[in-house]
Amino acid sequence: MGKAIEMSITVKATVGEVWNALTDADELENWWGEDVKLEPKVNGKFYEYWEDDAGNEQMASGKVLALKKMKHITFTWREKSWPKNATTECSFEITEEGKKSTLKLKHTGWETLPEDRREKVFKDFKVGWTFHMKELKEYLDM
Repeated sequence: MGKAIEMSITVKATVGEVWNALTDADELENWWGEDVKLEPKVNGKFYEYWEDDAGNEQMASGKVLALKKMKHITFTWREKSWPKNATTECSFEITEEGKKSTLKLKHTGWETLPEDRREKVFKDFKVGWTFHMKELKEYLDM
């Protein structure tokens, strides 16, 4: 088994509110970015557009592999700059704990990337996910 990015946050929000934050385009904009889509259905599209530090347009895309509404969603993640056979897999799992919900993120598949780029991409994603999860927590805890 390869390396994985795993993190979780506990928020003062219902499972439904967390699910909507992950799958509703207007909600995604509030914590992830303007050009992000994650369709809550099997084979649904995932994509994210952004500009890198040099001002170049970047894009990630994938499709939903599995989901159970209000519980979990798993999707593939590929960036246009990656080799064709490099694809990672990302999943969100939501559990309810009283008046709070916990969201677990797991991002795997880094071994599909070329060895010379793997470590840097992994580190960049870890930084990115840490930022996005913090933003999501702040958004949902309001």
